[in-house]
Amino acid sequence: MPVHVDIGDFLQATIALIAIANPFAALPVFVSLVPGDDPAAQRHAANRVALAVLAILAGAVLAGQFVLQFFGISFAAFRVGGGLVLTLTGLDMLRQRQPTPQDDPAAAVSAAEQLIVPVAMPLIAGPGTIITAMTMAAHTTGGGPPWMVLMAVAVVTAFVWLVLALSGWVQRRIGTRGQAIVIRFMGLVLVAVGAQLMLGGIGDFFGVVAAGRLVAPGSAPN
Repeated sequence: MPVHVDIGDFLQATIALIAIANPFAALPVFVSLVPGDDPAAQRHAANRVALAVLAILAGAVLAGQFVLQFFGISFAAFRVGGGLVLTLTGLDMLRQRQPTPQDDPAAAVSAAEQLIVPVAMPLIAGPGTIITAMTMAAHTTGGGPPWMVLMAVAVVTAFVWLVLALSGWVQRRIGTRGQAIVIRFMGLVLVAVGAQLMLGGIGDFFGVVAAGRLVAPGSAPN
């Protein structure tokens, strides 16, 4: 595969995953669970969340192709479905509809457990993020491990860790209005990426149908 194609896949996967993971949206919950005046505690908590996000997304990337094969789902159909989820998630972010800790039954459990649920999942590595990772892996896999998507997951994990480890500083710097702007911008990016995935999946589907008609019985050249 050409190097420029691999780099393009890497950049697309990285941008899409960062946009939908959007650790800025998880900052209010994270800050409520970790002392804001204890940088060491923030780094330790960020380590736990980042490792959980890495495990979830890497598992989705590596097992996604087998899941599609097991359920008999074509890549074109999954690409359209994943693009639709991305588009709807992006529209929700544009409308500022974000989950809050009061809406989650995990709010009653300990702070350490809440670092995994709901912060790591579903606020960061939620269904949309998992579907995005699987979609990107299915798009780039050519018979081998999707290394570019795994590298993108590693970059996203590092970004998540950085934002959470500096959560107190980030919140003080960008404020509530800044967080709203970032979330809406990420939502716009997701809508665009989702639309591109859906259009690509529809194009793949009609391309397969057209190819099938070309080789259909009775249509072969004399």
